[in-house]
Amino acid sequence: MALFTSGDWQIDYGAHVAHDVFDFMCEKFNVLRRPEVIEVNQCDLTDDAGLGFCQVDEDGEFLIHIHNDLCYDEYVKTLIHELTHVKQTLIGLLDNERREEEAYFWENILTNEFYQQKL
Repeated sequence: MALFTSGDWQIDYGAHVAHDVFDFMCEKFNVLRRPEVIEVNQCDLTDDAGLGFCQVDEDGEFLIHIHNDLCYDEYVKTLIHELTHVKQTLIGLLDNERREEEAYFWENILTNEFYQQKL
């Protein structure tokens, strides 16, 4: 997959962390290596119900929106959560309740592993 960035980047200006997290997640979930496109868009989600969300279009391209006013740790955790949703879509897990349960489960474990790998 190719990772692109867009939006009003206030965290991770050079998108270095986004690419590091993406590479880390590809190691954990090989399915993320498929040739679709993922775009990470930082934007103001103040009026929305969450810190991020993931969409997929009819061409199989993913768009992840992440709130642009998160601290570094919340940014990493949210990106891991949303990339888990990409993985779920790719393997055909479409039940929303199960998707959220799994994404919350993995976000904490994988965030800790990501930081341990960076040490």
